[in-house]
Amino acid sequence: MALDLAVAGSGARKAEVQTLAPVLLMGPPPPPPIPPTTGMYLPGPPPPGVLLPRPIPLPLTREAIAHMDECRSRSLLKFISDAGIVPSPEDEQRRERVVRELGKIVMDWAKRVAYEQGRQHWITSAAVLTFGSYALGAYGPESDIDVLCVGPYIASLQHHFFVVLRHMLEGRPEVSELHSIEGAKVPLMRFKFNGISVDFPYVQLPVINAAEAIHAFDPRVLENVDGASWRCLSGVRVNRQIIQLVPNMKKFQYLLRCLKLWARKRGLHCHLLGFFAGVHLAILAAYVCRRHPNASINTLLSLFFDIFVRWPWPLPVSLLDPPALCRGPDGCPLMPIMLPCIPSEFCSSSTTESTFSKIKEELGRGYALTKDTRTTDFDWSWLFAPFPYSARYKSFLRIVLSAPTAEELRDWVGWVKSRFRNLLLKLESLGAYCDPDPSEQLDRTIPEPNVVFFWGLVYRRNIQICTGSLKEDFLKSVFNNIYGKEKCAHSDIAMSIVGPPQLPKSVFDHSVYSEKLPPHMMGHQLMKQRSKCRGLFMPLAQGIWKHFLGAGCQGLDLSSSIQRK
Repeated sequence: MALDLAVAGSGARKAEVQTLAPVLLMGPPPPPPIPPTTGMYLPGPPPPGVLLPRPIPLPLTREAIAHMDECRSRSLLKFISDAGIVPSPEDEQRRERVVRELGKIVMDWAKRVAYEQGRQHWITSAAVLTFGSYALGAYGPESDIDVLCVGPYIASLQHHFFVVLRHMLEGRPEVSELHSIEGAKVPLMRFKFNGISVDFPYVQLPVINAAEAIHAFDPRVLENVDGASWRCLSGVRVNRQIIQLVPNMKKFQYLLRCLKLWARKRGLHCHLLGFFAGVHLAILAAYVCRRHPNASINTLLSLFFDIFVRWPWPLPVSLLDPPALCRGPDGCPLMPIMLPCIPSEFCSSSTTESTFSKIKEELGRGYALTKDTRTTDFDWSWLFAPFPYSARYKSFLRIVLSAPTAEELRDWVGWVKSRFRNLLLKLESLGAYCDPDPSEQLDRTIPEPNVVFFWGLVYRRNIQICTGSLKEDFLKSVFNNIYGKEKCAHSDIAMSIVGPPQLPKSVFDHSVYSEKLPPHMMGHQLMKQRSKCRGLFMPLAQGIWKHFLGAGCQGLDLSSSIQRK
């Protein structure tokens, strides 16, 4: 009511000014200025030397703020529902059937291994455990299922898992696109089961009855597993801790879905390329939910950007007692995130200076878009707009991976991607910051099965990259063991520098989304040098952001967006 009266009063004063306009044109001195009303501008042009006060917004009642928050939360939930990232009951049932069938397959496999070795096959067992977003209830229709295969001590990783069990899976009509990633930190098989993608790592327990031991989750048994098996078990242990620590699982699930959609749209969702893995986003989402148990989904999403755009990296993020500041000489992660387990350990991270810079820029962009929670007509498509690679970069590193058959290509791509961090570090050492687009493209002009990647480049100094030398250096890390040499026997990799016109339509079309955004919100800013370029860029950037965002941006330290050593 007060606002209506204020608006009506303003209209009356405007009519009065229009009535006096002929008198003013005839030359009489202007009337004395009308005293300013709280929250209102002075009518008409001000006399010389009189400064207009900024409007003072009317204070909002607690009920009005709660209403706005509720409206924005509803619109956010509708947006993610319309985006198709919430599975239907049919999708849930399909995944449950996949997990059940895999449980039967691994049980038959364990019995077969025991029978071939003359062991007590009647008590030999294996089991499967789910983890990741599926086990947390935050998966989407296109999400894969993380399924951990738990086997007895008589079933080895190299032979019984990657040879015997793989052969059994290949004989199933439900299984397609199966390939092994044996040289990764967490060795696994990856395939589709009835059209649903499955990541399938292996844990070898030092017991014969693995199913009974893993369901009991006996710490005395788990302590005696090898390093690879321990890393595989981390996902299960993290899920159990998160479920215990998060006060409201429903809000956590919605927040995690929002963060995964944001990361996918903004090109931040591939762990092997130096960005977020699912476990990183799950722990960050749980951190926000634990500290704000009564916040709505709209407020939780805003707080996520507010908290982590200001986070004093490399202070680790921990759901348990905060550990000490990490300054280890042996490569402490740039964004250390602790697994909520005892003993404490870092999440595996492939972040480099380039990818760390982009993550911070995107956190800043998300904060700028969501910090004002008092508006109810927010367009969520701005926050979740695809990253405009072709509008952001003038040069791209084009990487083509090819192989004689589709099956060999799947193995080849999985192996090379596990080594991509070495290529990122090499480019940075040459003076180029890199933004690798996680999407996989296809070049139809190449007769062999192929996958193409495009990485945006920003040169920190005047250099020319020799792709021949770059490829030669990168292949050293690809050929570093027998497995790599075997995979490379018939496969190939090609590199070249291209411009935006050479991008495929699927990548180039992302730039159209930038037209919906204000100029200051279009993607993350080009990464600058730490010396002269940074000194020139920061005042200009601060001025632009303050102009568009107003005084509210003063709390945002844009200097944190530029990578510092």
